Amino acid sequence: MKNPRQIAAAKKTARAVAVCLTGVLAVYLILVFAGGGWSPRLNDTFAWDGDSVLLFAHRGLWQRVPENCEAAFVEARQLGFKAVELDIQKTRDNQLAVFHDRSAQRLLGLDVRFGELSLTEIKQRKLLFKGRETTNCVPTLWQVFEDHGKTLRFYLDMKERGFRDADRIASLIHKYGLYDRTILASADPLFVAYVEYKYPRINTALERFDAAQVWLYRLTPKRWKPDYLSGFACKAGSEHADWLKENNLLSKRIVYGAEGTNYQRMLDLGIRKAIVDYDPSLHSAALAQSAPDPADTAGISVRRPSERDGPITEN
Repeated sequence: MKNPRQIAAAKKTARAVAVCLTGVLAVYLILVFAGGGWSPRLNDTFAWDGDSVLLFAHRGLWQRVPENCEAAFVEARQLGFKAVELDIQKTRDNQLAVFHDRSAQRLLGLDVRFGELSLTEIKQRKLLFKGRETTNCVPTLWQVFEDHGKTLRFYLDMKERGFRDADRIASLIHKYGLYDRTILASADPLFVAYVEYKYPRINTALERFDAAQVWLYRLTPKRWKPDYLSGFACKAGSEHADWLKENNLLSKRIVYGAEGTNYQRMLDLGIRKAIVDYDPSLHSAALAQSAPDPADTAGISVRRPSERDGPITEN
C-alpha cells in the first residue's frame, strides 16, 4: 500500500494536471469565440466556378521539358490548362524559388540540399531532363507571377513552414494582385492558421487532408480554418464526399493522384478540382470544356520564358 506521503503527492500531481487541462481548455474556448466558432469557412476569393472542373497541371507540363520551369508552364497554358501546381522552396539567400526536391541532385546534378544554394549558384546551372542538360533554369516565384499572373491560376505547394516565409510569399501575392488566382497550400496547420490570421485575403489549402483529419477541421476555429482541403484522390471515398456535401465543402476539395480510375471516381463523387499529370485520354475533354478565361478574351498572351537572373527584394 502507498503511504500517506505518496498519496498526497499523487493527489497534488492530479490537481496540477487538472488545472493545466482546465487552463488549456479555457484558452481554446476563448480562441474559438474570438475565431468565430466552429462553422466552415466559405468566404474564399478564388476566381473559379465551383461546379466546373478545374485541373491544375502538376509542376506544369513536363513530358518534354523539365518540371517546374517556365517552359513547362507555357506548354500547360498552350494545351488548355487554366491552372498549374508548383512547389516553393527558399534558397540560402532567402529567395523563393520554384523547385520540388530537397536535394539538387536529380534536377541540377549537384549532390547538395537545394536550400544550401544561393540564387546565383542555382541560376548558373541548367535544369536536367532525363539526365540531360537543357536550356531551362530554375525560376523564382516572382518571375512566374510576372510572366503568367494574368493567364494562369496557381496552386502553390509551400515546402517551407516558417512564418517569415509566409510573409515573403504574401508580399508577392499582394504585389502582383493575385489574391483571386492563387491558393497557398501547406501540410502544416499552424502555417495555414498564421496565413489565415494575418492575410485573410489569401486563399489557403491544408494538404494531406483525408477523412481521418475531419476532427482537426472541426476543432479549428472558423477564422483560422483553411479555405480548401487537399489530399490524395484514393483517400476520398463516398462517406467523405457525403461529409463534404453536408458542410458545403465539396467545391473546396482538391485532390491529387487523380489518375486512371481515380479520376472518374473523383468526378462521380462531385469533386471538381484536381492536380493531375496530364493524360490525354483522361483530361482532354475537361480542358476542352473549360470556360473561357477573361484573360483570353482580353487578348493577353503568354510571355515566353525569360532568362532574367536578378533577385527581387521581398519584404
